Amino acid sequence: MEEAYIQSKQNEQVKNLVKLRERKHRDRQERFLVEGLRELEHAIGSGFEIETIYFCPELFPSAAHQATIDQLRRDGEVPLTRMSEEAFSKAAYREGPDGIVGIGKQQAHSLHELHLPKQPLLLVLEGIEKPGNLGAILRSADGAGADAIILTDCILDLYNPNAIRSSQGLIFALPIVNADREALADWLQKGRYQTVAATPHTDQSHWEIDYTKPTALFFGSESDGLSDYWMNHLDQRICIPMKGRADSLNVAAAAAVCLYEARRQRQVS
Repeated sequence: MEEAYIQSKQNEQVKNLVKLRERKHRDRQERFLVEGLRELEHAIGSGFEIETIYFCPELFPSAAHQATIDQLRRDGEVPLTRMSEEAFSKAAYREGPDGIVGIGKQQAHSLHELHLPKQPLLLVLEGIEKPGNLGAILRSADGAGADAIILTDCILDLYNPNAIRSSQGLIFALPIVNADREALADWLQKGRYQTVAATPHTDQSHWEIDYTKPTALFFGSESDGLSDYWMNHLDQRICIPMKGRADSLNVAAAAAVCLYEARRQRQVS
């Protein structure tokens, strides 16, 4: 497969890469940017279709980057386009780019498409607003062995470049579903899940419940926490005991604490 070369930063493909930083263009094209070797490898390894990979060898920080391009070239499955340093620096979203960026096709999944084990651990996020928090939560969810992530009433774009970056590409490796709350509540009830609300407004600590059951662990937005709808629908409420002056952790830290308690219980059971 013959490789294209882009010299000018005024090239239309460069302009489109810049456009894809914005949600309206990602939504319109149903595409996303994936920048960085690690992130790209996660996307490809998780079955996302990558339409084109742009690269600039002059910016590669390691031999691994060139080795990846060489392997992709041998495979011949993804079109490769080489860029000048000037063009790539214009197209790249990050400061200090590593010389690799791809355009991928967005995926959408439903609750009924999830393939789950017998005792699933689900993480449900309502109204998360900050891409960095979402990315950090996804890293913790992956590390702790969560089986799926469900987003409800989500105003955040899953394919925001900052979410992809802060998750280190794990946003592609985890099953993630967007679901409206009524459909989700019905699905959880039919699946006989234990549903757990993380909130500072309870005396039951996060280690006092049994996470070895099929469990859906809920976290709300950074500013408002969980909505009244979910607080009234969920089975249990838990808090993370705080000994200092703060009454709670930020949502990413709180999710990590609870997820790893669930992992601890599941390992010793």
